[in-house]
Amino acid sequence: MRKGAVFLAALAVLLSLGCSSAKRIRVDAPPSVSSIIDRAQDLIGTPYCTAGVTPDCFDCSGFVGYCFVPTGVPLPRTSRELFNVGQNVSRSDLAAGDLVFFSTSNSIINHVGIFLADTRFIHSSTSNGVMISSLEEPYWKQRYKGARRVTSDK
Repeated sequence: MRKGAVFLAALAVLLSLGCSSAKRIRVDAPPSVSSIIDRAQDLIGTPYCTAGVTPDCFDCSGFVGYCFVPTGVPLPRTSRELFNVGQNVSRSDLAAGDLVFFSTSNSIINHVGIFLADTRFIHSSTSNGVMISSLEEPYWKQRYKGARRVTSDK
């Protein structure tokens, strides 16, 4: 019986290591941006729901707004409105805490996430809830529309 319990515990650890959305991304950023990133990564696994703005469930812009609350940066509610605030940032100049935007249907901005590092961003996806994805994944790469910097730390 004891060997079975040890095996199950070891299996659970291995499975958690293999799930990319469960891994935290180490980010070198100013303290206020680090607090946004830490808050966002603490929410990995939170389910998606339409109009969700609390840790019970989030939509994409509700997730972003919730992560930015401690900074005092006032943000509009929808991804389309968020796309009009802050400074435009080219993809080559992305920094931790920048907002990345996508069009998943038609040509309107309807999805937003928070850039972490390298090509990684964190967002609330309709299929998996809060997770980490890559801008290089074909789905996101072809739907990427731009980025905005709403923090003043860079």
